[in-house]
This record gives sequence, structure tokens and C-alpha cells, in this order.
Amino acid sequence: MVVLTLAAGLLYAYKLLPFTEKGEIEAGEVCSSLGPSSSVVNALKKVLPEESSYSFDENARLRVDVTDTTYESSCFVSGGGKQLLVMEARMMEDEPAESWTQWVKGTAANETSTKSVTPFTAGEKAVASSRFAAIFVPCTSVGKAPGGQYNLSVSTELKQAGNVGDAAMRDELIKLTRTASSHTHAKAKCDMKSQIND
Repeated sequence: MVVLTLAAGLLYAYKLLPFTEKGEIEAGEVCSSLGPSSSVVNALKKVLPEESSYSFDENARLRVDVTDTTYESSCFVSGGGKQLLVMEARMMEDEPAESWTQWVKGTAANETSTKSVTPFTAGEKAVASSRFAAIFVPCTSVGKAPGGQYNLSVSTELKQAGNVGDAAMRDELIKLTRTASSHTHAKAKCDMKSQIND
């Protein structure tokens, strides 16, 4: 046994076996749309699989003033040649919680991510599973919408999971989505109470 361990150590040291070095998630590289990087990095380390490196790609269409009803942002996290996680946020007209839930579940790339979603308390409505979390957050009142209210729909889908259990994975996705929702609420110039942490 000692000989095997020593041999494996030597092979690793001389890079003769395909050992993968674990990549670091650098705070400065994390998408700003996910929110403050220190808390986000900790959550990402827990939910993402180990890869030799990670990359972040961010897109945004920002709201220019209080009369504007357009806000969209997305963050794509990749590693090992695969897409690992996607966060998306968009401003949309307020709608009943049930129809929003059906709509947001349809935005997931993999429908199995959303099969076992259950509610949690945040915003006007929030649902999560071990692979998906979403919050419908009050944002602003603008005359065009019925009743004048626009909300933010913020969702996080984990496409490749790490090694923690389903319950822990769900908890960390909820934390990530709460943080992204809070950041998005401020970035989108929302003037209504977010109810994210109520």
C-alpha cells in the first residue's frame, strides 16, 4: 500500500497521471450581476464541480431611467469545456404567482432542473430545487403595465453539480439567487420594496 501511494505521488509530481488541479474562483472574475463577490465565491465553491479553471461571461441591458421598462442581465459560468451555471434576470410585467412560476420553469435549459421545485419565502413568489432557484421581485410602477407594476424575475440554474447533497445544493442556490436579486433590484433602479429577505 505504501509503495502504491509513493508511486502515485511520484507520477503526480512528474505529471505522468491525468490528475486535475482544482481551479480557483477569483472574486475579481465573478460576474458583477451575481452581487458582492465574497459571498458569491463561497456559494459557487460549494455548488460547482471541481474543474481546473472557471470562466465567467456576463451580458446586460440596463434600465436607463425610471420610465424605462427594460432590464436584462445574465451570467454564464463555465469550466472543463462545459457550461456549469446560468443566472438570468429580466424586468417584466407583474403577473399572478402561478403563471410566473410556469413561465420561469420554462426558462430552464433542462426541465428536470425544475421538476421538484418547492416554494420558499422571498419577493412576491420564490421557488427552488437542488438545481434551480428563482425569485419574482417587486420593482417599479410604470403606467404602461396593468396596475402599473413591473417586477424582476431572477433565476439561477445549476447545469453541472458539485459534490454536496441536494438539500445543501438547494440552500446555496437560494443564497446565490437572493444575492443576485438584491443586487439586480438596486442596479435596475427599482423603487418598490424588494421583499427579498422579508
